[in-house]
Amino acid sequence: MNVLANSIRKKQHVRKQGVRKQRGNMIVLGSLVLGVVGMALMLGYSYGGLLFVHNRLQSTADEVALAGSRKLNDGDRIGQMNNMLARSRQLVFYSRQQLDDASEKYPQLQTIADELLQESREGAQELEGERKKLKVVAQSEALTAMINKFDQVKGSYPMALPWLKVATPKLTKMRLGCIEEMNSNVVELKNIPALENYDKGQGYVSNNPGMKLYKHGVDMKLPGADSDLTFKIAALAAPVEKTVSPARITLANTYKAVNGAHIPSSTQVTLDLEVGTGLGAKAENKMSATGTAASTGASTQQ
Repeated sequence: MNVLANSIRKKQHVRKQGVRKQRGNMIVLGSLVLGVVGMALMLGYSYGGLLFVHNRLQSTADEVALAGSRKLNDGDRIGQMNNMLARSRQLVFYSRQQLDDASEKYPQLQTIADELLQESREGAQELEGERKKLKVVAQSEALTAMINKFDQVKGSYPMALPWLKVATPKLTKMRLGCIEEMNSNVVELKNIPALENYDKGQGYVSNNPGMKLYKHGVDMKLPGADSDLTFKIAALAAPVEKTVSPARITLANTYKAVNGAHIPSSTQVTLDLEVGTGLGAKAENKMSATGTAASTGASTQQ
């Protein structure tokens, strides 16, 4: 009987040890699975966080560029300047024509015609001085608006999480230019055929099948004795059916630098940001985002 009892107890002991080993193996296996799942989640958080931060950086770059572009044509000041330049140029050309006609046909009116011409020339010179002042003011206000907008948002970026580290972004570039292939807002002025033909011959007028607009980025010199005057019309979206184009985000490759003498109508900024993942395959990198925006278009000329 004792031998049988001992045999039974040994079998029960062996069975319990086997159960304990199985339970231990299950715990180890479960721990490994949980560890792998946890690591996968952390990696997902890390790289998902990087994607989120990059999208946010791009959005911030767009906002900063847009803040500056709204200031450029504030109150339609560029649009009005463009229209005044075109009309001043037309007046000088017409006054020169009148003087030439008076000299040939009406000598008694030559003095008056010459005075009118000199007044139109002086007006054009004064207008060019105002255009230069407007350029400085518009550029300064646009740059200040972009810096202020960036300062408002940059403080919300820094964070240090176990799986993601983000530094403070840097505003590395600010540019002022125009949108490529955009003409001015000024429709070609009519009623002086000689000037119309001259402008077309010089390539000052666009070839669009719709509105014939003066091109930007050139000094629209007049012929002959008035070629010393300067008429630099800026690029600006023209109103379409009395609808003014709002300031808007555009693609980076539409941006074009302008000659320093011309008034800009577009902004572009570049932001850099240091980021890093804290767990798993650690990675540190510099993100970069470029935002481009066009200014508000011109209002309908009254």
